[in-house]
Amino acid sequence: MPRKVQSAIRAGSGILSMVMVFALWAQEAPVAGKEKKAPDKDETAVAVVEGTRIFNRDLQMTIREMRRQFGEKESAKDSPEALRRKALDQFVAVELLYQEGKGLNLPDVDKQVEAMWAAAEKQAGSREKFEEQLSKDGLSVDQARDNIRKNIYVRAVISQKIQPRITVSDAELEAAYQANPDRYRHGELVGARHILIQLPKEATEEQKKQAREKIESLLKEARAGKDFSELAKNNSDCPSKTRGGDLGYFGKGRMVPPFETAAFALKEGEISPVVETQFGFHIIQVYGKKPPGVTPLQEVRQQVEGQVKNEKFQKTVNDYVADLRKKAKVEILDPMLNDK
Repeated sequence: MPRKVQSAIRAGSGILSMVMVFALWAQEAPVAGKEKKAPDKDETAVAVVEGTRIFNRDLQMTIREMRRQFGEKESAKDSPEALRRKALDQFVAVELLYQEGKGLNLPDVDKQVEAMWAAAEKQAGSREKFEEQLSKDGLSVDQARDNIRKNIYVRAVISQKIQPRITVSDAELEAAYQANPDRYRHGELVGARHILIQLPKEATEEQKKQAREKIESLLKEARAGKDFSELAKNNSDCPSKTRGGDLGYFGKGRMVPPFETAAFALKEGEISPVVETQFGFHIIQVYGKKPPGVTPLQEVRQQVEGQVKNEKFQKTVNDYVADLRKKAKVEILDPMLNDK
């Protein structure tokens, strides 16, 4: 299933620095006077957020997911108590944002849930396969639908109440750029365009022969002086054909080895012989070279702005959740983490 849909189903949301996935299917507190058997360890409530309980089973699943996302080695840097605290804090944060979102009066939430559900079923191949995958993840259909709904409300809070607060000035961009010069340092760069004649994965000898004949013909035209960009637009199988085959400037390690070797061996203005890679047959034209140095701010402005916004986003969400938590009734029941 698509990563975005899958995350919404398995999680309440992905927020803060939250690459992790939350197994948010907390249940409402029991009605007073209703008889209940004593819960086992997994059914023990570890926290209550404005009347909504978070259970030990959910916390354990989130910890497993955090370990999967960050790796056992990275997760091991935290003590069991610290990892458990992180997981519980994330649960509380998502639950508070979800409850805040319920006050937004969002239209067509049911339609959004159904659309995401249908997309997930389609990606899985069938309803049966999709529900089988949910079962493997330890989710019932009702739990999964609940997670999608919570995801929609949490995202609405983020988009309507948090993201509008995040702005980046030119001074902040300049400061972030100057503070991290090594981040924008580069080795030798090559500016190139290419033409690709693609080959199927299981290409026959005849298909290879036809593709090679076509690329050889295009090479002759290019070396005879025909405009390389036009040849790329009209003949290349690469999406870059819309830009005349232009790949921009790139450093070593960005392209597959045969392509990289050929490109860096060319002088400015030269056209390569036919180069074969796993994608098919290429011809490459180098239009520029840049020595090692630091990329100017104007060329990495979008990258720097994204980094600054991401840092501001995380801080803004954390501050927003902290304010919600001050106003909310949050009880930590886990004996390992009890605040009292």
